[in-house]
Amino acid sequence: MASLFLWLTEWVMAIVAAMGYPGIFLLMLVEGILTPIPSEFIMPFAGSLAARGDLHVAFVIVVGTAGAAVGNFVAYHIGARVGRPFIARYGRYIALGEDDLAWAEGWFAKYGPLGVLVGHAVPGIRSFISFPAGIGRMRVRDFVAFSTAGAAVWNTVLVVAGYYLVDRWIALAEATDNIDLYVALAGVAGMLGYVYWRKRRIRALRTKAA
Repeated sequence: MASLFLWLTEWVMAIVAAMGYPGIFLLMLVEGILTPIPSEFIMPFAGSLAARGDLHVAFVIVVGTAGAAVGNFVAYHIGARVGRPFIARYGRYIALGEDDLAWAEGWFAKYGPLGVLVGHAVPGIRSFISFPAGIGRMRVRDFVAFSTAGAAVWNTVLVVAGYYLVDRWIALAEATDNIDLYVALAGVAGMLGYVYWRKRRIRALRTKAA
């Protein structure tokens, strides 16, 4: 087991064991904003504590989901307040502009609820989907509802796994180590690739029409 993995595991275990539900809420809130602490470390351990009788499994899921919901909400507003001005000012250096922001708004207006629901229930994608939702100005009410539902699904899976694995939950976390990072990078690359493909296609159609 890598030293970083071991350190992160022990750190998460210490916080959850010492603070209980507030620790779970705090860790999941931070994880919802930026993923320095993958939920694969937090929720399975909390589930294992529930199996031993130290915590209640339903409360673990509710508290973890509440923390994730708050973190996702903060990330959404970071995307809305920082992401849009950043693209408006510097987007030309990476071939992004107002037309791309308008396209993002249209996409999230049409497909946002499903995308956010699925995105927050999938490792990796859930790590960054809140930011483009904010940049695309998805309706806040819909974002909160669907991102929370997706987080609830993911947290339930992790807690139940930890509940039944008990002391073997570390094997689950180790098996999924870095999956958030890999999927997030692949998701960002795919999103940027699609944006550039769409721009080239529009340019080609305009050239053909002219």
